[in-house]
Amino acid sequence: MAGESYILMGVSGSGKSLIGSKIATLFSAKFIDGDDLHPAKNIDKMSQGIPLTDEDRLPWLERLNDAS
Repeated sequence: MAGESYILMGVSGSGKSLIGSKIATLFSAKFIDGDDLHPAKNIDKMSQGIPLTDEDRLPWLERLNDAS
């Protein structure tokens, strides 16, 4: 089992990535941007304004888990 993980959540455009990367730098920790881990089909759906289903999110959540 790896070390601790922290999740920074907020609405789109609120600065999560900026703050998260600054905190990671401050503590010499790894920063993972969840947006970078979406499968291509999810990105396509979101760019069309189509909401993701729980089924759509499962591969993304698995990637987040693997990355942390």
